[in-house]
Amino acid sequence: MDKSENNFNRLLLEISFDGRNYGGWQIQPNSPTVQELIQETLTKLYSGQDIKLTGSSRTDAGVHAVGFAASFAVPARPHIPPDKLKKALNGLLPDSVAIRGVKEVPMDFHARFDTAGKAYTYVINLGDETPFASHYSWRPYLKLDIEKMREAAQHLIGTHDFSSFVVNRDDIDNAVRTIYNIDFQVFGQYLCITFTGNGFLYRMIRCLVGALEAVGTGKISGPELKTILEQKDRRKAPNTAPPYGLFLMKVFYDKEDITKFKLENVPFL
Repeated sequence: MDKSENNFNRLLLEISFDGRNYGGWQIQPNSPTVQELIQETLTKLYSGQDIKLTGSSRTDAGVHAVGFAASFAVPARPHIPPDKLKKALNGLLPDSVAIRGVKEVPMDFHARFDTAGKAYTYVINLGDETPFASHYSWRPYLKLDIEKMREAAQHLIGTHDFSSFVVNRDDIDNAVRTIYNIDFQVFGQYLCITFTGNGFLYRMIRCLVGALEAVGTGKISGPELKTILEQKDRRKAPNTAPPYGLFLMKVFYDKEDITKFKLENVPFL
């Protein structure tokens, strides 16, 4: 790479997207994805050169993101400064996807393996359904006891084998993860449950929210949730929460930033 043309090797993108019309982040057949869309746009900006994005994780179809992270190796030419690249991308991408930031990182940086943790927020609608809320929150049929949910969530905090709360367990070598905190906040008619941890398994957050909803509606108790966790058997757990209430809020590359994270409002407001 010609350093006179380009004095950095890799760029890290912070990305927001509305997941309703995408099959998730990762490229897959027969479904539009966010990765494919941004890669194609970057390829146009870099004069047809093939750009490959490395994402910080996968997201399910219908799941949203406020602060997803992905990086790519920068071609030597044409040289596009980070601020101009952000503006150019946002000018070409559809309204459902936005680049929040572009940052220079070392060439050996890895968007997935260098993560220190992630924060996810799941939004539950406690009030009336609206045509807008239905796209970004889940409205359970029964009334929730939030205090019981909060108490039960304490059983999930810490380092555990989360086999009971993951889909396709046979495809995962290790189901042990650490959840640092589960925070319950109410903003108007919305209950936001924010999970911070060192990493999360496939559909793990949605499985956990489904279990907490079961506690909140009285289907199971807090001690029963603890037992389900200890059984390490997905068949023992309640149903999975739908995807449209889930938001990837932030990907952390510094452990100190994890403890500082605090949700300020409903993710879609």
